[in-house]
Amino acid sequence: MRPATTRLIGLGLALWTLGLRPAGVVAAEDKVDTCVACHSALPEPLNVPVEGMTHDVHGEKGLSCVDCHGGDATAMDETSMAPEKGFRGKPKRADIPAFCGRCHADESYMRRFNPSLPTDQLQQYWTSVHGQRLRQGDEKVATCVNCHGVHGILPADRAQSRIFPANVPDTCGGCHSNAEYMAGYGIPTDQVEKYKRSVHADMLLVQRDLSAPACNDCHGNHGAFPPGVSSIAGVCGQCHANNADLFRKSPHKAAFDRANLPECVTCHSNHEIHRTSDAMLGVQDGAVCIRCHQAGTAGYAGAVKMREAIEHLKTVMTDTQTLLKRASTMGMEVSEVEYAFREEVRPQLIKVRTQTHLGDPAAVLEMVQDGTARASASQAAAQATIAEAQARRRNLLLPLGLIVLLMILLYAKLRQLER
Repeated sequence: MRPATTRLIGLGLALWTLGLRPAGVVAAEDKVDTCVACHSALPEPLNVPVEGMTHDVHGEKGLSCVDCHGGDATAMDETSMAPEKGFRGKPKRADIPAFCGRCHADESYMRRFNPSLPTDQLQQYWTSVHGQRLRQGDEKVATCVNCHGVHGILPADRAQSRIFPANVPDTCGGCHSNAEYMAGYGIPTDQVEKYKRSVHADMLLVQRDLSAPACNDCHGNHGAFPPGVSSIAGVCGQCHANNADLFRKSPHKAAFDRANLPECVTCHSNHEIHRTSDAMLGVQDGAVCIRCHQAGTAGYAGAVKMREAIEHLKTVMTDTQTLLKRASTMGMEVSEVEYAFREEVRPQLIKVRTQTHLGDPAAVLEMVQDGTARASASQAAAQATIAEAQARRRNLLLPLGLIVLLMILLYAKLRQLER
């Protein structure tokens, strides 16, 4: 042991013995953890772990310094950190995964604390790009502590945790957004910047929808790996299952494979995914179809047909909504018709938009016809209600006219009597 380290330990224990203990630390007559006793009295950075462990899930579960670092927490001298007492100290960077895996890969041990916590994290880590490069000697790659922290580790369901869903982009961006640190790897460093402009980030970071995807939902957690060209639909399909299933059945699947094009991201991008709109479909400026399909081709004509079909359905729906609003304004009861429109017609438009991933104009047109028929039924009901309201108004004219005539005759009779 280095003399300087020995002197610091001796100073810390001396201060402890003299009663210069930090607030909240046990008294000498109680059970003393000499790791805490010594490091609490030492200057930074040697005292930082003690403070960190007061906000750490391991400390909450009753674990202490020796559970990770070994040694003897009851010895009141430097022998507390003797190798013969199992002292491991601070692990080397390449040893960190195995250091954490001593417990986290032990299923019987982890069951004592959280039976639902997976114990294959270490195994998955070695399959990741990070793990593979670490084994090759690259110590710049992420290990457990880069994502979870060191002292002060919190579970993923706490908002202060580095791996809380809304914090994951910045946690990953700690390395992947640092152009200087990532130099030499040949990958972009604008992923997080682009992600924060995406619809996914809007849902997660702005609307606070914690089910929205962050980096780890697409790339994986401990087994993080960039998806291959042919597996992207499977990744996106975790959430967008119907779209992915239709794409696999579409002619685009074989065409993309032949051209070695990535699946979903060719049309939707990857990190900077914007909210979809009907403007993406068709052959007008900004549509994605014309990136591949030229005028005069079957794909070009199919894009025109699908866009026209969707616009037709939207027009019918708009007309129906206008009629329903008019009937309601006239004081008629149309709640049942409005409910049918909301539950049957609007979802049909969503289904039609999803159906475009099949790349079959005939299938899209068939669904549009179904939606149009449903909208027409609501439209007919609204028109009937308006006709009924108009009939009621016409029927009121005769009694109203008779009342006016009687008032005039009464007024004339009163004038006659006055004369």
